[in-house]
Amino acid sequence: MGGGAALELDPNQLGTLELDGTWVPYVDLHDEKFIPTRIAIGKDEYAFNSSQIIRGHGATLPGKIRELRADGKKPIIVERDDRYYVFVTPP
Repeated sequence: MGGGAALELDPNQLGTLELDGTWVPYVDLHDEKFIPTRIAIGKDEYAFNSSQIIRGHGATLPGKIRELRADGKKPIIVERDDRYYVFVTPP
């Protein structure tokens, strides 16, 4: 992936978020000053894909995660303020 340096996260910061029967890696970045466009966790690098307001996320986010996985991408959810940010690895 091109661009500047990715925000590096410690794998120990990860939790999981349950979305309609599927589990997605999750990290809370409430303390970060901004949401990066790329994050790195170990050898994996993720790029910003989309964001969604947390309230009402259940209507579309589970389907989006299933679609990304079907495309061969690994999603991770980042929470900050009132939004979920979806980051993915390339297929």
